[in-house]
Amino acid sequence: MSGNVIADPGEGETPMVPDAILTQFPASMDVTSHPVVLLSCSAIMLAQNSRDPFFQREILSPRLMEAIVWFFARWTDTYLLSSNVGHGPYSTPSGAESNHQLSILPESGKNPVVFAFSEHGDGISALKCLVQLGGTALTLWPGEKALLELTCFKLFAALSRRRNVCSHLVANEAWQHFAKAFAYLEQTLLLLPSSIQRGLAEVLCRSANGFSSADDANQFLKDLLSPLTMKIVEISQMKELSAAAQKPDAILMVTNLVERLRGAARATMPRTQKVMFEIGVAVMEPLLVFLECYRNQSFVVYVLLKFIVDWVDGQVAFLEAKETAIVFSFSVRLLQTYSAHNVGKISVSMSRTLQNETQAEKYKDLRSLLQLLTNLSSKDLIDFAAEDSSEAENPDVAQVIYLGLHIIIPLITVDLLKYPKLCRQYFTLLAHMLEVYPEKIARLSKESFGQVMGALHFGLRHQDIEVVNMSLTALNAIAFYHYQAMCKAQEGLGQHALEYYDNDGIRHEGVLAQFLRSLLQHLLFDNYSNELVEPAGDALLPLILCNTSLYERLALELLEGQHNPVLQSRLAAAFHTLITGNKVTSSLDRANRRRFRENLHNFLAEVRGFLCMR
Repeated sequence: MSGNVIADPGEGETPMVPDAILTQFPASMDVTSHPVVLLSCSAIMLAQNSRDPFFQREILSPRLMEAIVWFFARWTDTYLLSSNVGHGPYSTPSGAESNHQLSILPESGKNPVVFAFSEHGDGISALKCLVQLGGTALTLWPGEKALLELTCFKLFAALSRRRNVCSHLVANEAWQHFAKAFAYLEQTLLLLPSSIQRGLAEVLCRSANGFSSADDANQFLKDLLSPLTMKIVEISQMKELSAAAQKPDAILMVTNLVERLRGAARATMPRTQKVMFEIGVAVMEPLLVFLECYRNQSFVVYVLLKFIVDWVDGQVAFLEAKETAIVFSFSVRLLQTYSAHNVGKISVSMSRTLQNETQAEKYKDLRSLLQLLTNLSSKDLIDFAAEDSSEAENPDVAQVIYLGLHIIIPLITVDLLKYPKLCRQYFTLLAHMLEVYPEKIARLSKESFGQVMGALHFGLRHQDIEVVNMSLTALNAIAFYHYQAMCKAQEGLGQHALEYYDNDGIRHEGVLAQFLRSLLQHLLFDNYSNELVEPAGDALLPLILCNTSLYERLALELLEGQHNPVLQSRLAAAFHTLITGNKVTSSLDRANRRRFRENLHNFLAEVRGFLCMR
């Protein structure tokens, strides 16, 4: 209750001392007699008692400890070590001051509540107490998940959130002792749940932001992570690893160590990026060994993939050409290793329950791999690396991404695309790649190209508007690219755009012709949101320009099926106006596309009513 009264939640905004407290008590009030200070000091004394063996045995309980930790997690952001004490009566940890507050109290007054727990007050001793409180909570009740999560994700997260607090945190003897125990794999900490391992590693690495020197911050991370890196390498080099690694304690050890690396990767900062890159490179081979060894342990595989995704996400924007080549090469090997053990793993001979469980596992894995490819693709968009490398040294991002797609596309089934998050991730990447690198699509094998086009057909009929929109964006990109290539007498999509005959002599239209037929059918006869008309128009115009003769044949087929002369005349005029009215030309510039979208809106309003009549 005290925590709710003296501190606001602060989620999504800068934590500030509540207005009710600031207006209730004068700024001139003595610090030692301020009710909030007295209440806070009482809570700190309670936290200090949590280390007393008698208090732990006779009074303290997990539920009471949860309340204490929750209180200080909420209290810390508002009151602990404010960086702006004396700048105004309503100074807060971020220095935010509202005009309303400044008009109430004199400008020269100090906020006694914030001052009490600043660097000049009891802030340093309070910080030490909170670190010790967190250590007690983690070690005294290691099986209390709610308490562990409050300590790791609320209290320690609040302590490591602000740089001015981190500067005192890294100098704190209790925090240094905790970091040393974590680094040297103290058993009590190593047996905590995997999510707690990740969270502790993240807050410890974020606390390095408190060092004034980048060298000191990097050394802190090396000391923190080198022992666990060496342990991972040591485990991967064990004799008879395949047998020993399947034991429960070995699985727990590997999982927790990798989760710690994942937490560290999520805390990557520009000045510590180099250290994290070196650590990632050091464990590349062991991770591939583990991926091979634990191929039947879905949870371990997922943890391995998530670490790699987070590590690449933190690194990719800063990598030089040679470093980028290392990351790309490792990513391709990872995809190949995963694919080799998972193609065809979901068998129709399985029971439905086993199929659903296996699909859920593959869904998480494939979503992680798609996130990895998405992170790699951002290298061309956000690149903070030095620009002194020659063009020849820079790896081809698009080639790597398409190679990755070529590897994992066979794993993505229509059933897996029914998972919304996986579906959106897949079509986001597909739309991006086809929009930015459409020339690469023509180089895919016939089988891989067919799978990508099959996914687009699926996406165009999806119930999720976002997925349909991304599918239309991708379709627009490849049709736009092929039409521009045609205008320049180039190959464009090449054989993929041409009609062909199969082994039975059956004729099949080229892929763009298929999409033109499918998209017109969808626009004229299916139900869809009006929001999709404009992106559909952007895709339809280049498809028509690439296949004008087919467009005319499709219009003729519809005219022949319309037996009412009046409606037939309206339909013929509408088809003609769609591609010629409003000064629409054969150009794909922005103005012409806008005019065509207007025509499409008018066309659908004119003909859908009587075409859809039964």
